[in-house]
Amino acid sequence: MMSEDVLHDRKFQLERLILFSDAVFAIAITLLVIEIKAPEFQHDATRREMLGSLLKLTPKFIGFFISFLVISIYWTIHHRMFGYLRDYNTRLIWLNLLFLMMVVLMPFFTALYSENFGANFSYMVYSLYLVGLGMVNYWLWKYIGNPAHKLTSGLEDPRKRRYFRARSLVVAGVFFLGFLFCLFDHPVFFWLSRMSPGFIGPALSIVNRRFKMKPTVK
Repeated sequence: MMSEDVLHDRKFQLERLILFSDAVFAIAITLLVIEIKAPEFQHDATRREMLGSLLKLTPKFIGFFISFLVISIYWTIHHRMFGYLRDYNTRLIWLNLLFLMMVVLMPFFTALYSENFGANFSYMVYSLYLVGLGMVNYWLWKYIGNPAHKLTSGLEDPRKRRYFRARSLVVAGVFFLGFLFCLFDHPVFFWLSRMSPGFIGPALSIVNRRFKMKPTVK
């Protein structure tokens, strides 16, 4: 049985892991807006010209809002996940670092997408990146929820673990669908791919109804 000092030390180290993760999320979500450069207006520019300059930023704002939404979803997932955590090991630390590495790549792939909004290839790369991020998140959930690793408290119910794993795949599944839409060279599929993030909410609702559970933030 661990002494009180050892338990306190492990709790402190676990808090450090959580604080570091929160800092990475905060940096990644802040860097998203840095890619949006405010236009410089000439002193004699008309309102129409200024409005036109602002409208040219629309793809950048679309990319920003989508990526902000995705990072927000993954932060709440990570927050919920680590709310169940009571211990850690070396493998968990490295898995979490892999997940955070994927998170900090978000500004780059967002810029790639928003700078080339009309190109299917850029959205395909962006979508595949988000699929990869979702799969790492799923891997992290699966590892943490494995009873053999004895890392959590409150995830003893196998159905509950399946529920959280299913939810962790929703974003990846939605963007994989967007990737598939890009394979078809037609305006309808172009706009379906760009609107695919709108399926995230309904897909999460379907998972909730399927498992008859309502997630709560711990």
